[in-house]
Amino acid sequence: MLRTAAFTVTLVVTLLVSASSFAHHGYGGRYDQEVVQELEGVLTDVLWRNPHVRLIIKDAEDELWDIEAGSPTVMLRRGITEDMVKTGEQIRIAGLGSMRGLNEMTASNILLTSGEELMLTSGSKPRWQTNNLIGGGNFLTNAVGDSTQPELGIFRVWSTVVRDPASKGIYPEAADPALSYRYPLTPAALTYLENFDPATDNPLEAYCVSKGMPMVMDQPFPMEFVDMGDTIIARLEEYDTVRTIYMGDATTDPTEASLLGFSTGKWDDDTLVVSTKQISWPYFSQMGVRQSENIVLEERFTPVKNGSRLNYKLIATDAATFTKPVVLEKYWIWDPSVEVVEYRCTE
Repeated sequence: MLRTAAFTVTLVVTLLVSASSFAHHGYGGRYDQEVVQELEGVLTDVLWRNPHVRLIIKDAEDELWDIEAGSPTVMLRRGITEDMVKTGEQIRIAGLGSMRGLNEMTASNILLTSGEELMLTSGSKPRWQTNNLIGGGNFLTNAVGDSTQPELGIFRVWSTVVRDPASKGIYPEAADPALSYRYPLTPAALTYLENFDPATDNPLEAYCVSKGMPMVMDQPFPMEFVDMGDTIIARLEEYDTVRTIYMGDATTDPTEASLLGFSTGKWDDDTLVVSTKQISWPYFSQMGVRQSENIVLEERFTPVKNGSRLNYKLIATDAATFTKPVVLEKYWIWDPSVEVVEYRCTE
């Protein structure tokens, strides 16, 4: 998935970094993020599906290349549609090449024979054209949301901001794996991190496998809160994920842990405070920080007064992993034109 976002992490000091726009689905250890490569060839096959569009290219030596791009839902929001890329067409692609010596790339730009250049990511810049550009920064580039309906409060669709480094993803190590060592790790967690190989151990390598808490909150797609009375539903577009937040004290805890855990909520003025435990998902981040089933998460969702922005704070407490609680922060904005759509992931 195209990577999009960077939290602040409060350890001994507060650290603010921008994650790579390629960090979402395990690009660390798979693609060389330092060098942009180019490839030219004939497009032989197109798989237009979530979680990633895939293009098969035959180069001048008749070798096949597997090209990965963003999800169709993100492409559509950037104005890029399936009918723009046609099998049999000679195209040029720029992107990150394989760190494993394979014929694979993740694409940032495509030049069509029509002269149109498709900019596939939020970080794409014109490479071959100064006009005839489609995509790129036209998707959720505003860091300021719409403020016309403050009365909606939290119950609306919230959009990830892909331009502003202050809201570009939950984990700073998506930009630099070395930053994983800035977490206050226990000796056991540090040992696991030191033996972690992102090329083979990354939990996001598998397609169509839903993430658990808290990593699921890193998804770059829209999210909607729906008031159901005794519960609040959080609908996340990625993998059609639905989180249920139980309001009040009447609900009995489940006997088994789950990927999303068991979440209870309460109101602190306009802030929705959510406590989550019994999480079976074993990863705190995709770059080698694990978590135990005893982890407890506290989330605070606070809409600003005019309704244009939703501030988010996550406090993770896990004595097996951290020597002190870890605090992550980001925000979403409200864009009334954005909806949560069906994801329909396909292997």
